Amino acid sequence: MIAFSFFTLFAALTAVYLLFLFRIRAGIRFLAGVDIPPLPHHEDPRLPAVTVLVPARNEATHIAACVTSLRAQCYDNRRIEVIVLDDHSEDNTVRIAREAIADDPRFRILATAGEGKKAALTEGVAAAQGEVVITTDADCHHDPEWLHAMVAPFIDGADIVAGPVVYNDRSTFFRRLQALEFLGLVGVGAGFFGIGYPRLCNGANLAYRRKAFIEANGYAGNDGVQSGDDEFLLHRIVYECGGRASFVTRPEAIVRTAPAPTVRAFLAQRVRWASKGREYSDGRFVSFLVLLFVFLLFAAAAPLVTFFSLVALPLAAVFFLVKLTADTAVLNATAALLRQPVRPADLLAAELIHPYYLVMVSLVGLFGRYTWKTRRIGSNRTSRSRRN
Repeated sequence: MIAFSFFTLFAALTAVYLLFLFRIRAGIRFLAGVDIPPLPHHEDPRLPAVTVLVPARNEATHIAACVTSLRAQCYDNRRIEVIVLDDHSEDNTVRIAREAIADDPRFRILATAGEGKKAALTEGVAAAQGEVVITTDADCHHDPEWLHAMVAPFIDGADIVAGPVVYNDRSTFFRRLQALEFLGLVGVGAGFFGIGYPRLCNGANLAYRRKAFIEANGYAGNDGVQSGDDEFLLHRIVYECGGRASFVTRPEAIVRTAPAPTVRAFLAQRVRWASKGREYSDGRFVSFLVLLFVFLLFAAAAPLVTFFSLVALPLAAVFFLVKLTADTAVLNATAALLRQPVRPADLLAAELIHPYYLVMVSLVGLFGRYTWKTRRIGSNRTSRSRRN
């Protein structure tokens, strides 16, 4: 009786999950079928002046490589500035950034007064001179045509533009699992754009009109939430201000970053991302997230139910195969769109841990506390950790 009731509910939740993935895959395929026009010439007067914001806190290991890739951008030097936003770094980030800039007049370093990424970005937008602001992270690498590719949609009237982010290191099994999981997140975000319902994006590759940021009132109202500098702004510009959003699939637009070095660092990052879930205001989207969480909870519990009934074992296997097939379809579509590799063995391993990992991260993100770059975070408040 327990097994029958369980799998009856699980079947209903699985139907919702499959419908969601069907829509996401349709959105990805739509983006893949869009004709990509040639990029405008670098000297095209329609290309706007751009300010690149690079928030950095304790990024001594990565900042030099990031600055080097930004110095190599193929964009009119008269219409680009790069501001490295130092968020109270406690290491040699500023010194290394200053050395990497090497008196390049397009670059400057701004020591932010506020604390946290959103405060840094707000101060950066206020200091920006460009019509378009594009944000990236200090641990990212960029193609020389990245800026060109990300800014081109503004010629056609876009107000906010999202681009893909992928992990550039797959040298170990753990890093490949991270790359696969992250590819899935990017694919879901791209799919939402493809179906005309942009919900997810990544601040490591996000551009918007400075005017749109101001009209949307920036991060006011959620500035105390440690994550969501990307998604909350996207939602405000599109759904509150009526702005036009675009997702760029050009290979030049792909930003590459490094996976987390340890399991602990990986989980801390994902928990931080999950913590913004309690601040979503779109009832439809929140309802979907709740259903998704319950589905994953059932997927995680399915093996345990097999202890109560022999019939439950083949049923659990069937549901696992259904989820594996649906997830694979979306991941393969995303991999083809962004030209990324997917190993079947890695995918199978990821599927086995996927429900447990997401349930745990979601719960800790909503109710727990965590440390991020020596700051203790929880309950929407940030404080300095006693640990360095």
